[in-house]
Amino acid sequence: MAVTFWAFLVIWVGIAPLMQIRDRRLPWPDLPLDHHYVSAQVILLFAVVAFWVGSTRRVRGIRPGVSPRTRLTVEKTVVVTGLAAVLAVVCLPMTGGLGVRFQSRDDLQAAIAAAGLKSQRDLSMLGLLNTLPAALCSVALVLCLLCWRGRTYADGRGRRTLLATTSVALVLNVIYSNPLSANRFAAFGVLLAVGLAIVRIERQWWRSLFSVGMLCGLAVIYPLANLFRNERSRKDLRLGLDAYYTWDFDGFQQTVNAIHHAGVHGHTWGHHFVSALFFWIPRSIWEGKAIPAGNAVAASRGYEFQNLALPFWAETYLEFSFVGVVVVFFFYGRLARWLDQTLTGPPASLAVAFTVVFAAFQIGLLRGPLGAQIPFVGAALVVLVIGIAAWQGPQWGVSRPPTSVNGRSIPPGAPVAGTDGEGGPRLKAAEAVE
Repeated sequence: MAVTFWAFLVIWVGIAPLMQIRDRRLPWPDLPLDHHYVSAQVILLFAVVAFWVGSTRRVRGIRPGVSPRTRLTVEKTVVVTGLAAVLAVVCLPMTGGLGVRFQSRDDLQAAIAAAGLKSQRDLSMLGLLNTLPAALCSVALVLCLLCWRGRTYADGRGRRTLLATTSVALVLNVIYSNPLSANRFAAFGVLLAVGLAIVRIERQWWRSLFSVGMLCGLAVIYPLANLFRNERSRKDLRLGLDAYYTWDFDGFQQTVNAIHHAGVHGHTWGHHFVSALFFWIPRSIWEGKAIPAGNAVAASRGYEFQNLALPFWAETYLEFSFVGVVVVFFFYGRLARWLDQTLTGPPASLAVAFTVVFAAFQIGLLRGPLGAQIPFVGAALVVLVIGIAAWQGPQWGVSRPPTSVNGRSIPPGAPVAGTDGEGGPRLKAAEAVE
């Protein structure tokens, strides 16, 4: 959590805004709002300081052990991946087909619009047929990789089962999360989740290497991904330091715009936050549901293109004023520290899987707006929790027995939850431990 948070901020609102302010070249040409520059810098400063204070305070009560319900097994991974495959087979023909997934993002959006899934009022069907399968596929791949890392397979048959499942999950993510047609933050988030699932981030050498890789990816690869958007983006592509003056790095300017919007229209007091959290409610039922905050801020500035980023701290300020920024980011830092501490437990567990997915996709949440990012991130996290914790799962003999239950060691050969040491049904966890 800490690595992805700081690496993203260093590039997106660290280096880029300093160059923009120095050269007076903001990404979006409009009337200058110089008088809000200091306020925007103060909001960002206090947000990161509050996060740092929250994340440096050790959280007590972390128990890295896992129970049978929160343990990740090959069986659970097979079920989640199977559901992802079935959903892809059903939904791909309804969202333009397989071929359009390997064309440009504009081609995919045109195919979705032609299918009647895109309207200004209700995007619930689009989320169900496009966002949910993509989120489910990304979670399936993370679960497969954590099973490999935790060596949860019991024997050769379990290894072959996991290999086949990983292959299916990988193909599904090539379809749904390739940079040709996928949103850049979704594609980048899946790659980041894969890296976090494989790398032992608790080791300093790997953590340093991973941080350098993230910085290079955000500084170089992220702007280059515009090559896949459309012909116009390829013609207007700007490389090197010139890329930091483009709309790819408009976080500071959008923070300035959010301050202006709050000054003119007032704070919204949670309207955008609540609407983002309950994204799954159709507008036909909830007519007052807010549009993403980035769209509202861009519209108030008269921008023709309004589907813009809005940093998490800027949206928090728009919702809850300056005090809200400090409070929200302090507890966000506490959450980050709590999640990072779960990495001391077994890798094949709900806690580690949740941390990996949240950390990878938090760059989208930080970029914002929440109304545009939470549907994908929220769907991924909900699918992850349900896929692991909602059931103990049938034991098909492809997962090896756990070595601990709820943090308590189990003597070798002792029966544990759902197994008899060979993969068959046996005693309950509590009886085995006692």
